[in-house]
Amino acid sequence: MDGKWFDTWRTRWARLKRAWELGIAGLILVTGIVLLLVSIPELPTMLWGTLTGDGDAASALIVSVGAIAVCVLQWRWRTAFYPQLRRDAAAARAEEHPQEPSA
Repeated sequence: MDGKWFDTWRTRWARLKRAWELGIAGLILVTGIVLLLVSIPELPTMLWGTLTGDGDAASALIVSVGAIAVCVLQWRWRTAFYPQLRRDAAAARAEEHPQEPSA
């Protein structure tokens, strides 16, 4: 059995997984940005409602801020969440700072 064929498909599969993981991470980030843009016009109403004791406004404010934070943090820490991106980041670090051989 030819190992070259298997290595080629393994490389293609890794690239496909990496593209999928970057795509999902980017999609979630864009969702957070859209949520932020949609929340900006409603922010004064949500804040005023929260300060005057409206439970629904407080709930909407907390959920919106939490959702935006989750979207941004998953992008910021995407190498921790997605295994293929973690491998790529480790390889990039190894290229930047090669280990000196021990004597």
